[in-house]
Amino acid sequence: MSLFQCENCGVVENTACALQGIKPLDDGDFDFTGMEDRKGKLLCSECAPRKFMDGSSTQLGEWHGRFDKTFLPMGKFKTNSVGNLKHVETGETDYKKYAIE
Repeated sequence: MSLFQCENCGVVENTACALQGIKPLDDGDFDFTGMEDRKGKLLCSECAPRKFMDGSSTQLGEWHGRFDKTFLPMGKFKTNSVGNLKHVETGETDYKKYAIE
C-alpha cells in the first residue's frame, strides 16, 4: 500500500483509492473545470475531478470511506522508497503523530 499526501488538502491517501493520485495519469483526460488550481497536483479521492473530459464519471470527487481521513501539515510529507510517508525534515515515518486535529 503506497501512501501520499494530497497536495490540495493535506490528507493522507492511498494510491489505490485515488487513481495513483491523478498526477501521474493526467494526460488531459480529466475535467478540471472550476478547479484549475489542482491540475498537476497529487490529489486524494475527494479533491480529484468528478468527470473525465468526455463527461463520464471518474468515480472520484468524494472521500472513499475505506479508512479515516488524517490531515497532515501541508507539504511536510513525501512518499519514501517503500511507499510510506516520511516527514521531509526528520525522515520519520510515524505520520500519525503529526496529524492535525
